[in-house]
Amino acid sequence: MSVAHDTITGGHLGIKKTREKIMSNFYWPGMYEYVARYSRSCDICQKTVNKGTVQKAPMENIPVVDVPFKRVAVDLIGPIEPASEAGHRYILTLVDYATRHPEAVPLKRIDTETVSEALVDLYSRLGVPEEILSDQGTQFISDCMKELCRLLGVTQSTTTPYHPMCNGLVGKFNGTLKKMLKRLCNEKPKQWYRNINALLLAYREVPQDSTHFAPFELM
Repeated sequence: MSVAHDTITGGHLGIKKTREKIMSNFYWPGMYEYVARYSRSCDICQKTVNKGTVQKAPMENIPVVDVPFKRVAVDLIGPIEPASEAGHRYILTLVDYATRHPEAVPLKRIDTETVSEALVDLYSRLGVPEEILSDQGTQFISDCMKELCRLLGVTQSTTTPYHPMCNGLVGKFNGTLKKMLKRLCNEKPKQWYRNINALLLAYREVPQDSTHFAPFELM
């Protein structure tokens, strides 16, 4: 139970996701109640739980995609305080629509050149998508980004200022990642960038509500 919830690869995820992670390998009578009690008794989770009312994003009016990395959503987190000991203040996030596979890249700056270079690095490992969805941040609608997309044959789609939640897929992941970082880096907040890859591993192992599979299983 401790490995599935408390460790860096557990990520201090919620009751449901911790339960699903355990069920992929184990089951015992009373497991549901045990996981719930264990998660609710976690001091770190209790200290960092959001006390406010969580507002759910509206449903996305976007066609279903079943081809991995055909469409991806991107966003930026930050500025993060405190900055990492290496000077990172931001995170570029990317989520694949078909598999829900997430990526997260720590950044020191978010000028369009830096963001473009980070995307090229992701594409070199994941493949170039057909479409990229983002908000209308200057990094994503700049001439530099438009030229990069033209050269790679990527279609750009952006949310409107009046309906930014159309990019709710990556926004939901951002919220989860920020909670995981807060819980695991409470004692050493400036080392948050060192934990991102391990937290991505934890997230990718958990079945998603929309697909009923873990992102790892669909890759």
